[in-house]
Amino acid sequence: MLPAPLDDARRGGARVLVLSPHLDDGVLSCGGLLSTLTGSEITVLTLFTACSPGPHTRAARSFLRQCAHPDAASLFAARRAEDREVVDRLDARAEHAGHVDALFRRRAVPDAVGRVLPELAHRYPTYRLDIARGRVSRGDRALRAALAADLVARAPGIDLLLAPLGVGRHVDHLITRDLGPTWPGPVVYYADFPYSLTHAPDPAFVRREGLRPSVVDEGLDRKDALVRGYRTQVDALFPSGVIPRAPETYWSS
Repeated sequence: MLPAPLDDARRGGARVLVLSPHLDDGVLSCGGLLSTLTGSEITVLTLFTACSPGPHTRAARSFLRQCAHPDAASLFAARRAEDREVVDRLDARAEHAGHVDALFRRRAVPDAVGRVLPELAHRYPTYRLDIARGRVSRGDRALRAALAADLVARAPGIDLLLAPLGVGRHVDHLITRDLGPTWPGPVVYYADFPYSLTHAPDPAFVRREGLRPSVVDEGLDRKDALVRGYRTQVDALFPSGVIPRAPETYWSS
């Protein structure tokens, strides 16, 4: 059975806000469900939609090569355009909050330091040892507070919040996940795809929030084409060319 908030949204007329850490996560994880919510007013709000100027870290340069883009500014412009196109195909509205992606978030250090060794000028100097380990920097405390305040201000116009569960422990996903408990209304967490193929949810968070899973396998036929609309990302995410047909999992109390 679907959680009551999702069941209500399926009946139509609900105002649904999907929190997406990056410019593809909401559709990657919820595209099947969203394609079935006909009659609902859906907004996909992506939080981390911008970059900073170079010089960039080795991890950021590697990401740019994977996306086959010469520079970060052009890549993020392309990703924002892709997201608007894909979300529009769901008859939903795409909003971009404009915060800087973790790979590009900088620290307050002299410019000369960053030119010599970019890693010293960035809040998350590596992907594997920092971003993917779920080590949210203390330097992001002001960002987290601002995000929470902005989100709560939206509450009167929203019936249901969909937030990531933070599967995979990417710091931007965890920052976005942690907005869920601050939400004053119904919230349902989605398992972050494709991280959910190889990682389990954080048991401490699941236990603390009293969450139980529900599986949705509708809308998957349409989802493949939606995901392929993220042209700058799909080859890096699915190098075999095959997007796994996996049911979506939602967690609620």
